[in-house]
This record gives sequence, structure tokens and C-alpha cells, in this order.
Amino acid sequence: MKNYVNSIALLLCAFVCIQCTHENVSPKAQEIGLEVQNDDNFSGKFNTNNSTINYSVKALSELQYKVLISIDKMDIEAFINFENEDISINGHDNNFSESQKEALLNTGKIISEYLLDTKKGDISMAEYTLLTLMEYWGKSPIGYVYKKRNIHSSSNSTNLKSRNEGITCIRKNTYVTAEYDDSNGNHRDRVKVGSKPRRNYGCMGRCGADCGRWWIPSAWTKDCMDHDQCSNVNNASGGSSDRNCGDEFNEAADDYVFGVIRGCRG
Repeated sequence: MKNYVNSIALLLCAFVCIQCTHENVSPKAQEIGLEVQNDDNFSGKFNTNNSTINYSVKALSELQYKVLISIDKMDIEAFINFENEDISINGHDNNFSESQKEALLNTGKIISEYLLDTKKGDISMAEYTLLTLMEYWGKSPIGYVYKKRNIHSSSNSTNLKSRNEGITCIRKNTYVTAEYDDSNGNHRDRVKVGSKPRRNYGCMGRCGADCGRWWIPSAWTKDCMDHDQCSNVNNASGGSSDRNCGDEFNEAADDYVFGVIRGCRG
């Protein structure tokens, strides 16, 4: 079991191509409102985009973590089990505004830059889990309601509508068929992995918002491509919504969290 955790840590370090080191918390921690930082706990409070973000991740055991995010006193939490690759999310039926989601993405960006500066990219599994979920939740469709749900990465559906393909890796500069459904029916679009069809839609197929300056490993998967293309098409034609792309967003949850561990590195 311990070897599994160590291999994950080595993988995270390899992505930034910098030797792992252990350093004390930098005074710059005040800039991100950091309150607690150790290998098993990372929490704090940050103000950005006219929103207050409280963030916390805590190791419950060697391979299980609890993440709690509060955006302007609205909570969303998740329990992550890396051993079974299961996720339990409770969003308390919250619906975050686009400004609040931008604040969440910006918080993740600032935290990741802090970790790169102070720890040379030697992030813990707790920190990795927190940053990954920040980016996932920050990319939800317009009007998406965060309900209570459980995700099992081994689950698959054979129907085009609400298809969940588990964690299927894709490679940059290849073409895949993005499959999604919206109010106009079912769609199958050929899309180049890593392409940029328009502004804010770069790195198609990457489990993350646009390309961005993100310092943690990112997965490249089929479910993330399905969500990217659904969002791209519907936002371009009058507004993405939970009704159009919410199921594709749901299906990409395990890809965001476990895709890198599975080796989906683009």
C-alpha cells in the first residue's frame, strides 16, 4: 500500500521535472490565506473576484481524502478513495455563478503557483487532490446544480446519451470522436486533441479549464473531450447549461481525479 502512495508522489514530481525537496512553509503563504499545511492537511481562506473561498483537504487514511470548499458560505464537499477509485460528492444543491467559479479557478491557480515557488513542485497527494477538484468544479456548465452523487470509475454506459467511458486516455495531435447530447439530440464530432477552436477553449480533451498555467499534472481523456466539445458547441450557440452538458460534466469527474494516475498524460 505504501509503495502505491510513493509511486504517485514520484509521478507528480516527474511532471514538473524538478527534484523533490522538503522545505518550510514560505511567508508567501499569507498571500493565499494559508492556515494549515502538512502532508495530510492543507487549508486556508482566500479572497478573489469579489468572492471568499475557504478551502480544505484532509487525509482520512493513506489513500482517502476529504475536500471541502466554501464559496461565499456555500459548501461543496467530496470524499476521494484512491484505492477503489471512488468519489462521493455533496454540493448541497448549490448553483455557483460564473464569477464564483472564476474565483475558484483563480484560487487554484494562485495556490499552485505558491506550491511551485515554495516546494519546487513537490506537492503532496492531499494538495494534488484539492487542486484537481478545484479545477473540476470551476469548469461546471452554466446553471449546473451541485447535487449529491457517487462516482465509480469502473462504471460504463453503452448508450450515447449520458455515456460514461470510464477513464479512456487520448493523445495530443490525434483525432477522436467527441460524443455528447444536448437539447438538439445526440452528436458525434471529430475533434483534434489539444486544438483550440476559439478563445478560452484551448487544449481540447485536457481535464482542465483551457490550457492555462497549471502546475500540477493534467489528464487527457475521452470523457473530458466529450465535455469540452459539448461546452464549446453550446456556449457558442447561445449558452451552455446543465440541461445540455451537465451529464458530460458528471462523467468527467473520475477522469479529473484519477486520469493522471492511470497514465492519461496526453
